Amino acid sequence: MKRWLMDLLKCPAEDCEGPLDLAVFDSHTMRVNDDDVEEIDEALITCGGCGRWYPVIDRITCMLPDDMRLDEKQRKWEVAFLERWKERIPEEILEKGIPFGISQ
Repeated sequence: MKRWLMDLLKCPAEDCEGPLDLAVFDSHTMRVNDDDVEEIDEALITCGGCGRWYPVIDRITCMLPDDMRLDEKQRKWEVAFLERWKERIPEEILEKGIPFGISQ
């Protein structure tokens, strides 16, 4: 994911247009047209409006609606993300995250 995408993204939750915050866990720099561009590999996007969290996994921004995130395969992928980065993810997300946390 490119950092500039944060300027275009909005929370997909119904009736929510809260501000999004980005916490980068892993990134690398790419050379593009003689410029260094940060490519975000793993990160956590949180919504200041509704409190939802969205992962960036393998450079893919996973901003799906809740019902799609609760699908068994997607949820498994996102729980693995929470486990992998639990030392850097706020406790409130790990415990009571929306739409789920590790313990839910």
